[in-house]
Amino acid sequence: MRFFLDQYYLEAIQDGRFSFAYAISPWLALLIVIAIIALSWGMYRKTTRALSGGWKTFFISLRSVVMILIFLCLLRPIVTLHEVTPQETYLAVLMDDSQSMSIADMPSGKTRQQVVSEQLYGDNGVLARLGESFQVRNFRFDKATGRITDIDSLTRSGNASSIDQALQYVDEQLGGLALGGIVLISDGADNGSFDPVSTARDLGAREIPVFAVGVGQEQIPRDIGIEQVEAARTVLDGTVFNLGVTVSQQGYQGREVVLQVVDGDTIAASRTIVLDSDGTARRYDMELSPERKEPIVYELQISIQADEIVPQNNSYQFLVDNSDRPALDILYVDGHPRNEYKFIRRAAENDQSLRIASYLQTGPGKFYRQGVNSALELNSGFPASREDLYQYEALLLGDIPRDFFNEDQLQMIQDFVAERGGGLLVSGMLEDSYVNSRIADILPVSLISSTMLPQYLQGGIRRGSHLTGEMFTPRFTAAGEFSDLLRLDSDDFVNRQRWQQMPDLQGIYITGRAKPGATVLLEHPSLQYQNQAVPVLATQRYGSGRSMFLGTASTWRWQMLMPSEDASHEVLWRQFLRWLSVSAMDRINIEFDREFYNAGDTVNVKATVRNPRFELDNNASVWLQLNSPSLQVVDNAMSWDIEEDGVYRSSFVVEEEGVYKLLVDVASAAAEANPEAMERQAALVVTPSLREYTRAGRDTGLLTRIAEASAGKYFNASQLAQLPAEIKHTPNAWTREIQQDIWNSPWLLALLVLLLCIEWVARRLKGLS
Repeated sequence: MRFFLDQYYLEAIQDGRFSFAYAISPWLALLIVIAIIALSWGMYRKTTRALSGGWKTFFISLRSVVMILIFLCLLRPIVTLHEVTPQETYLAVLMDDSQSMSIADMPSGKTRQQVVSEQLYGDNGVLARLGESFQVRNFRFDKATGRITDIDSLTRSGNASSIDQALQYVDEQLGGLALGGIVLISDGADNGSFDPVSTARDLGAREIPVFAVGVGQEQIPRDIGIEQVEAARTVLDGTVFNLGVTVSQQGYQGREVVLQVVDGDTIAASRTIVLDSDGTARRYDMELSPERKEPIVYELQISIQADEIVPQNNSYQFLVDNSDRPALDILYVDGHPRNEYKFIRRAAENDQSLRIASYLQTGPGKFYRQGVNSALELNSGFPASREDLYQYEALLLGDIPRDFFNEDQLQMIQDFVAERGGGLLVSGMLEDSYVNSRIADILPVSLISSTMLPQYLQGGIRRGSHLTGEMFTPRFTAAGEFSDLLRLDSDDFVNRQRWQQMPDLQGIYITGRAKPGATVLLEHPSLQYQNQAVPVLATQRYGSGRSMFLGTASTWRWQMLMPSEDASHEVLWRQFLRWLSVSAMDRINIEFDREFYNAGDTVNVKATVRNPRFELDNNASVWLQLNSPSLQVVDNAMSWDIEEDGVYRSSFVVEEEGVYKLLVDVASAAAEANPEAMERQAALVVTPSLREYTRAGRDTGLLTRIAEASAGKYFNASQLAQLPAEIKHTPNAWTREIQQDIWNSPWLLALLVLLLCIEWVARRLKGLS
């Protein structure tokens, strides 16, 4: 039966490796076959009972087939096969040793690794049977690959899987030997940087097939997992920030679970959510406010279900850096004393993350400085150089006439926003001379001359009885209703209630329509210009920075007409000023190549350095000081990247979990008046990895593509026992030629007996002797 079942016999016949041991002339063989058919016809020419033509043909054909088969057996048919020479060829067995192999989604609650081990090892295990024909070399792999000797070497602790590097490693180790093939045993959860199919294709071109064995279920039947967390990496003290959590689930549709953020033993935030439909991922938002001034590692948790298969992905750690940092510097210029000036300054007084240096005109040629750091700051009026202006992160302009600035200063303001990344807020009356100025370019609203306005809108709020000077309740736009800038409470319902209690504003500056790229957050409830509601509060991005327009000077009423303990006015203005300031570039900007790291990962740090004019600096000496969680300190010099101006790079390997603190110190070739500007701190966190537990079902598609690209074959874990027979005829192995007789095969004897029995039964049915 072997010939009938073994595909390699059939392939040998198709390839022309079939012959007769006793070869005779083809013409003589044909003549004998014809003679056999003629003899059969003669035997049935006359019968004891009359037969129809059809039955005669049946008996003649049956007898001819039997006699021809006997004739062919006498010629001794043989098939020439190539068989692997024992122990002359090497075979690599690559076993996935990552964390996902510990998932217990196999029958009887076994882990993936347990099922593989049971079939591989033992006296009659797959490895022992493979060892009869090959010199087997065993390897383990996760994000790195190594040689192993037995199952005890498998730890299932790797936090990443790279099939591509595993295939390349085996090729490098055994490439100079007679490598007959590679057995890849994995769940296919590849999170390496390169496509393993390309490497498999190269192996196939050299006749080294990859036999892929897929382990695990394609779809985990019961699992809840955190897939992604979006949170601010750094925040200002006292800031409430949004936390975006993407959760996927399978098998728990409609179930209520608790989603909470934990800071040590303290629950910092909590929310009950209802899980969406199976197989989908949904984002849930939460709000969080850091409680202490340091890098804080929060742990996000979803309650684990009793029958959940993968509980490891129900928690996620992330870092929020709330370390002490210099206050954001804001320059406030106003043209005359007014209530708005006093209350804006008061709003920021108790916020250590903000510093307002103000320059107030109190009379003709008279100015009052407030909040300055030194006797020289703003001593000569509005900054006359980029170095002086660029020390601020935001600029706030009140009722200031156009002739207060010269053209160079207006150009500096435009560059301050577009190139420096600073913020500009205009909260005051803009006279007609600002139309078509650089200030007009920056603002989110168009400026038009007052003479171009309809009669009922001309004059602005300086006319107390005018429509534009009346009391009004600002109306939220769709964007403003959920904007963080206007958030007084994290709960939407409470936030709306608090806004309903806010006093009315009085007076609106009419400027024009909002620009196409602007976002209007508040608008006037009744006044319109060109069929659009008059904007009260609008924002937009401008170059690298931001701009904001506030079309009223009466927000002070949100403080004066509210109870003294109400902090709504302070909260709103602090949010405005922080939003304007945080987009400003730092002299030193630190970037990491990834959002989070796991033990053993390489961290690549990029520092972008600018001089006091915020021009990229290629002549600095940059050092990186690294403080590990175990308080070990290491200093590394950062190298200038010759391909990028102002960019310096360094890398290091993180070996332990926890918070790493970094200090980048810059010694510039130019003289530096502010040493603090030449240092920048940052932090990163090394957390337990979720890569191996997120969407951890078997990737049959990838494993199949790897096998097909290399001319190998894909197997499920239940088919692992078939491997030895499939690999026996691998094309790149050392083989020997053997000849196999067919004439004495049991199946052939059985066929002859069957045909003779059929003839005997048919003859009896027709009454033949």
